Amino acid sequence: MKLRYIYCLAGLLSLGGVLFSSCTDDLEIGKNVDESALSGIYENRGYLCDAVTSKTEQVIELYTSPEYTTSVKVNLTKGFVAQTSMKIAVDEAYLDTYNKEHGTDYVLLPSELVSLDNGGVIQASIEEGMPSLEVKLAVGDRLEAGKTYVLPLAIMENSSDVTIKNETDKHCIYFIRDMRQFGDTYKGEDKLKGYLFFEVNGVNPLNALSFQLENGKYLWDVVVLFAANINYDAEAGRPYVKCNPNVQYLLDNNETLLQPLRKRGMKVLLGLLGNHDMTGLAQLSDQGAKDFAREVAQYCKAYNLDGVNYDDEYSSSPDLDNPSLGPHGPAAAAKLCYETKKAMPDKLVTIFQYGSFRGLPEQVNGVDADQWIDIIVPNYGSSANTVGSIMTKKKCAGLAIEFNLGYGSFGSHTGDQLVKEGYGWFMGFAPSPEKYTSVFNSLNGVGDYYGSPLKEPTIFYKKNDPNPSNYPSDLFN
Repeated sequence: MKLRYIYCLAGLLSLGGVLFSSCTDDLEIGKNVDESALSGIYENRGYLCDAVTSKTEQVIELYTSPEYTTSVKVNLTKGFVAQTSMKIAVDEAYLDTYNKEHGTDYVLLPSELVSLDNGGVIQASIEEGMPSLEVKLAVGDRLEAGKTYVLPLAIMENSSDVTIKNETDKHCIYFIRDMRQFGDTYKGEDKLKGYLFFEVNGVNPLNALSFQLENGKYLWDVVVLFAANINYDAEAGRPYVKCNPNVQYLLDNNETLLQPLRKRGMKVLLGLLGNHDMTGLAQLSDQGAKDFAREVAQYCKAYNLDGVNYDDEYSSSPDLDNPSLGPHGPAAAAKLCYETKKAMPDKLVTIFQYGSFRGLPEQVNGVDADQWIDIIVPNYGSSANTVGSIMTKKKCAGLAIEFNLGYGSFGSHTGDQLVKEGYGWFMGFAPSPEKYTSVFNSLNGVGDYYGSPLKEPTIFYKKNDPNPSNYPSDLFN
């Protein structure tokens, strides 16, 4: 018997007579101990990640310059010794493996656009510790605007004191998009971003173009089509994405009704919520979450969307005998987010912090929530809370305005206060041209914050019409 087991037994005995008496019948002296669970505990395991975010998958969007600098690092479970070293390089062959595993068709970033400091070598020293490695991108005009390219970096060599367990630990994946032609929403790296829900049963999402600052920048960075649903397909025996006629019309006509927003830099997301049956976004089994996430990813790919928003409302109790379903709760909600991010790592996974999307666990399968949630927006009258141990409020909305009912406003000091508190977003819900007077009044402070007044609206878009109408003269025509 090894010494560590004697220590454990001594600790149990010291807890007192009650515990001792409850355990004596189960204690078998001399029995061989199964040490398989302890395999690897003495290894110095390493994994490659972005040095700034600690993520193993990171999206980079270029808005202002064809050049970008970041850095990677190798995290170690047991620290370094003086001779610890790594060689990092572009692993072009891995892209085929990644695409097959995720069902994607990403294109490789040309390796000649990438340079690694120090020839890609990371060498530990007593003086400097374990340094990070600078990665420079110089894309020039080589990339197709808005297209996603992948840069797979990998630990290609490592010293004998470090163990690289698998391909995931070995690689750090960057998704790179040149957005310089779509910078109409970019208001500064440290400025709040706007997140807007459109009730698309009655309002054309192109009305986001009515909200423009005098300097030409658009107010809303993200537009959500609210909403498609999760429902149960009895014939196929599985949950599926159900689009009502209004949502489906927008998707079928996305080139004229959605892509104009994306061409100006706005992200367009598919909103999803429950629809009064036994399926729900927070009551899928592990396999159900994986299958539904793949379908969501296919919708985003087919209709050229930028991600999804999940809202846990309007679902009935799950049938626990159904293999696609499981107990309703935050654990299931988190698993869906996790599987969705795996299925579309370059897209946005966002949540409305309501129902079981509150109180989410910090991790799924050992992965922190910061890696599978991109934006969190709150219920009206509140602010969103971070999830996990790494996430900052930069991913959260500190304000939620309900335009239709007149709840909330963005005053002259609102933006500075939200930034001071660490928030990165504010949210709006359901603006309609018929209420533009009150809607724009509730946003009277954005000009002070962004340094450019919000223009008075001169256009609006009627339902399903890609052509602008004059505001307000055509409002009731």
